[in-house]
Amino acid sequence: MIRPKDSFKELLKAHEHNLDNLPRSLSSLWKAMDAGDFAPALALQVRRFNGYLFKTTEALPLDADELKVLIEAASKVWTDVEPAIFGTLLERALNPKERAKLGAHYTPRAYVERLVGPTIMEPLRADWSGVQAAAAALVDEGRAEEARVHVEAFHARLAQTKVLDPACGTGNLLYVAMARMKELEGEVLDLLVGLGDDQYVAEITGHTITPENFLGIELNPRAAAIAQLVLWIGYLQWHFRVNGKDRAPPEPILRDVRTIENRDALIEYDDRVLERDEAGMPVTIWDGVSFKEHPVTGKLVPDETGRKEVYRYVKPRAASWPKADYLIGNPPFIGNKRMRERLGTGYVDALRSAYRGVPASIDFVMYWWARCSELLSKRAIERFGLITTNSLSQIQARPVVQRLLGSKAPASLVFVVADHPWRDAETDAAVRVSMTVAAPGERTGIAVRVTDESAVGDGSVSFRMVESTGKINADLSIGAAVTDVRPLMANANLCWQGCKLVGAGFILDDAQDEALRAPDTSRYLPRYWTGRDLTQSSVSKHVVDLFGLVEREAAASVPTLYQHLLSHVRPERAQNNDRTFREKWWLFGRPRPDLRAANAGLTRYIVTSEVAKHRFFQFLEWPANLIDGSVIAISSDDALLLGLVSSRIHVVWAVAAGGRMGVGNDPRYQNEVCFDPFPFPSDLPEPLKDRIRTEAEALDALRKRVLTQHEDLTLTRLYNVLEALREGRTLTEAERDIHDRGLVTMIRRHHDAINGLVAEAYGWPSDLSDEEILTRLVALNKQRAAEEVRGTIRWLRPEYQAPDYQPPVTQMLDLGETTAPLPDNVIPWPASLPEQVSAIQSVLASANAPLTPQDVARAFKGKRAATVRPVLDALTGIGMARRLKDGRYAA
Repeated sequence: MIRPKDSFKELLKAHEHNLDNLPRSLSSLWKAMDAGDFAPALALQVRRFNGYLFKTTEALPLDADELKVLIEAASKVWTDVEPAIFGTLLERALNPKERAKLGAHYTPRAYVERLVGPTIMEPLRADWSGVQAAAAALVDEGRAEEARVHVEAFHARLAQTKVLDPACGTGNLLYVAMARMKELEGEVLDLLVGLGDDQYVAEITGHTITPENFLGIELNPRAAAIAQLVLWIGYLQWHFRVNGKDRAPPEPILRDVRTIENRDALIEYDDRVLERDEAGMPVTIWDGVSFKEHPVTGKLVPDETGRKEVYRYVKPRAASWPKADYLIGNPPFIGNKRMRERLGTGYVDALRSAYRGVPASIDFVMYWWARCSELLSKRAIERFGLITTNSLSQIQARPVVQRLLGSKAPASLVFVVADHPWRDAETDAAVRVSMTVAAPGERTGIAVRVTDESAVGDGSVSFRMVESTGKINADLSIGAAVTDVRPLMANANLCWQGCKLVGAGFILDDAQDEALRAPDTSRYLPRYWTGRDLTQSSVSKHVVDLFGLVEREAAASVPTLYQHLLSHVRPERAQNNDRTFREKWWLFGRPRPDLRAANAGLTRYIVTSEVAKHRFFQFLEWPANLIDGSVIAISSDDALLLGLVSSRIHVVWAVAAGGRMGVGNDPRYQNEVCFDPFPFPSDLPEPLKDRIRTEAEALDALRKRVLTQHEDLTLTRLYNVLEALREGRTLTEAERDIHDRGLVTMIRRHHDAINGLVAEAYGWPSDLSDEEILTRLVALNKQRAAEEVRGTIRWLRPEYQAPDYQPPVTQMLDLGETTAPLPDNVIPWPASLPEQVSAIQSVLASANAPLTPQDVARAFKGKRAATVRPVLDALTGIGMARRLKDGRYAA
């Protein structure tokens, strides 16, 4: 930009021994670049850049080492630098605390491309294809002038298209969107030149795609400034690639346009007020980062002197966003349970007040999804595409997605990647993300599944992507809609998540357990199981569980345990933001009284790890064994139920309904979606029940005996080998050893027997495909839900769930379920030729088989084959459709 070449570098080098005057020289250069004046520091006239980047002309003083680095940078060729590098530099500059607070993660270029395509470019290119086909048809008819009008009109619409990233960071998504849209604009202008429209092309300076088309909202002021600069750098790079390196853009080179707003994207408020107590002093809480050494335990505990002030937001409301055609973004990743810690209690309260229509259990990123879906439902935007955590497909976030898909103004997911690996080698951030693109109307979509993942040496992940096409459900799946089911009363109050301690001091090591265990304390020291204990190891550990005791009783009846908690738990809990956790510090944060009540009177209950590579269930003795929140419990001691949930039919359902979680992308068992709606077989004859019980008891006993005899074996290792056997793969030497000592073939025989018996219990073939199993279970759930409305409930454990239940003799209720007539010719015929082309192309693309012109015509109101045939031929002429020998057309 500054000519002659290397003049800026030479200016810097001239000050290597004159550092004091360098700021004055640079300031004079910035002033000249701002105004387009003569620059004394370079002794030449410089171009005018603009009125914002160089508006602040004060230059910072540099020491010798800093100047050396700047000279080295000025020696590089930056012409073709990837603008996204500035985003990488910013994230590296953020300290870990600031990065965590913002949920900041640099978005890799490949991920951006994967989202920009279906969100922005596919609809634009679909419109462009319609215009191309229409233009070709018009030219063939000798109506070239009319063809030029259509192409010019498309370019005018393209040049007015706005893209908004409401969490834009340093602008990577906007930059890629601009690059792709400029490529499309180049194709449009090439066609205009081909049509002889040179005058229009020569005069498009005032109505072309520029950084003004790309809008952003960003909370971090540095990132917002960089995002604006990234857009201009990308735009200038495109200019020089197209026009040549010696043809400068019109001045000012960087226009004083601010399309990136530095503000909160989610809420606005009238005021942010410091909370004060009754004495007028500021209310403070622990700052979350200050620690001190405990005088008794020697461990680091919260330092109560490290405080931060608490603020209240006055009249919070959803923030307004600038008007745009397409929304795209990668909002911050902050889990629901960490929002108060990261963002502050006042902000979270304000956020939830402003978004009352969404569940309070959703992650931070889902507020962006909810806002985007609201705008789409109102048809205020054309499409939106977001990168989120993969919690999007799970039970907490699913209502947000279901509300969009089931809204009065129908909308669809048109592109999804439910579980995509996300790893940043520098920060070692490793999570699973989802990519979703939503569009108005009832549409089929593309669901991408990531397979064959393997780690690469640089810390990234290599994988393959497999596409499926169909109607995409709220859980981001295609096929049987396992999200379109209802919880069944028959299963109520039996399945629970385990306890949440909220205090590591509850857990005892061996020495502590030995010191505290006595006849009067043993009942308060149950064995404690995490999900990892069930799947990977069975290291014995115990916890102090004083559930049922008020503080006075605990101190009086078990003083040794109370004192232990006083030293190891209270210092941490005393600084917790949750009032209940602070005041009832001697109890687990979530002691699960409902689980305990359901287990009362049982001697054992069924458990499974919430997240596990393989889904298996087993018995634990009660009350000697307590489970952590990473374990799911089923309050039943009946081996019949153990057999039913251990069957392939239930496991297929659980994997499909529960979603996946964690870096390992392992299936997650959630009681709300895996257990509560599951339709168990009913009216089983007693001999069949007993046969299932026998196999389930034998399976549970065999696994426990094997693990007791071989401490190095785990259930995950056993089931890894079992999976290899089912795949028909030859076992390795290590796997053969596990197989032989772990009696894996015997375990398989029990599972096979259970699978056959449970299939018999349903009256289904034993060799159904997974998809057929899910389809039948969804249908059975609807049948059971309808029965329950009529009063017939098939309780799993009636003596506990409904001891006074009496099934109705006869009861007929009108459920209001009538079949809606299928609409005929629902698509109105578009007014313009390009829109007609796009509409017909969409009909062809969504068809499962080739269509005749009559078939296509039936999709539109009042149209015949003669109307659509010329458009079909035009599509064929430009390669957007194929005409088969039998006269049918295919996309």
